[in-house]
Amino acid sequence: MPYSKCPSLRNVAVTAPYMHDGSLKDLRAVVQHYQNGVKNHPNKSPLLRTFQLTDGERTDLIEFLKV
Repeated sequence: MPYSKCPSLRNVAVTAPYMHDGSLKDLRAVVQHYQNGVKNHPNKSPLLRTFQLTDGERTDLIEFLKV
């Protein structure tokens, strides 16, 4: 399997707005976008799928991204 480098999440909390078009203003909106499910598109990765987080888990994830 070829080596693939994942992009860093370093300083992700200070790079708002998010998405290719700047349509999401903060990390909470980004997490909610992916939690709601991404619209079907021919180029959408099969790895993207919906998931469920509690309010506490969502807050913890966002705080982790800020570190």
